Amino acid sequence: MRPARRFHLLLPPDFESRLRDFAERRGVTLAAALRECASEGMAGSDSERDPRPAESPLIVATLLAAEHAVLMVASILPEGDRRRRELAAQASVAAQERIGIVEADAQ
Repeated sequence: MRPARRFHLLLPPDFESRLRDFAERRGVTLAAALRECASEGMAGSDSERDPRPAESPLIVATLLAAEHAVLMVASILPEGDRRRRELAAQASVAAQERIGIVEADAQ
């Protein structure tokens, strides 16, 4: 058996929190939870039955800009946060319709 190798990772706070929850639910250490997640992730990426396209930096930047705009507007409007939550489902439907239109135009 080969000697173990150490890796030092900087995790975003939300990822660290999710990893800690994952480890706690399974009753394992953080290192074991991280190994399990990495193993599952690599196994999933090798799978032919569930290919997932890589996230485009353009898609991530677009989503970030849209979310930033929504939060800015919500911060200005009276009860903006409540309205943002109420309209989330409608926004999802509108986004799916927009994707359909863009895809149809691209063909």
